[in-house]
Amino acid sequence: MRQLLLDITEIGPPSLNNFIPEGNEELLYTLKNLVANNRQDRFYYLWGKTGSGKSHLLQAVTNIFLEQQRNTHYIDCNQADEIDFSLNADCIAVDNIEQLDDAEQIRLFNLYNQIRESEYGIFLASGTQPPAQLDLRQDLATRLGWGLVYQVHELTDEKKIEVMQDYAIRCGFELPLDVCNYLLKHEQRDLSSLIRQVSALDQLSLARQRPVTLPLLRELL
Repeated sequence: MRQLLLDITEIGPPSLNNFIPEGNEELLYTLKNLVANNRQDRFYYLWGKTGSGKSHLLQAVTNIFLEQQRNTHYIDCNQADEIDFSLNADCIAVDNIEQLDDAEQIRLFNLYNQIRESEYGIFLASGTQPPAQLDLRQDLATRLGWGLVYQVHELTDEKKIEVMQDYAIRCGFELPLDVCNYLLKHEQRDLSSLIRQVSALDQLSLARQRPVTLPLLRELL
C-alpha cells in the first residue's frame, strides 16, 4: 500500500490510476473492466459521503471513454444550471443526482428507460444515499437500483494524513501533523482538495523561504 500512496506525485485529472482503492477494491476492479470493454453491466450507481471519491470515479471513467473517442457526457447536477438529458451517447454519467428537481427527474427517468430499451450505451450515476433512500421519484430511485450498486467508502483521516505526508516527502519537505489536522478540520476533506492545498503550501513556503508550519498555512488560507 505504501508504494501505491507514493504514486500520487503530481496533481492531474481524475483517473482510475490515481484513485486510492482502500475499501473500494471491488468497485475499482469493476470500473477498470468497464473501460476495458469487459463490463459486467451497463448501469452503475455509486453512493457515499461527500468527498468519498464518487465524482473522481465518474470523471475518471468519462475521461477514459473520451480518450477512446467515445461519445461521452459527464453532468454534475451541483453545477449545471440547465441539465440536458436529451442526449445520445456511448456513456452518460450523472453526478450528485440528489440535486435534480422534479422536471429533471422525469427527463432522467425517460433517458434511463431509453438507454435500457436500446440495449446500447452505459449509464453511471452517483448520490449521497443508496437508491431506496434517495429523495427522488420512486420509479427513478427503483431503476437506479436495477444495475450494479456500490458504496464508495471514504478514506479514514489517518490514511488521508499518511497520503498527504507521503506526498510532501516526495516534494522534498516534511508536513507536520498539526498542519494535516488543521486541513482536515477547516478545509474540504476530499483527497484531491487536500493534496492541492499541500501543493500550494509548498509553493508558498518556497516563495517566502519559510518552513511549512501551521502559521504559514493560516496565511495561505
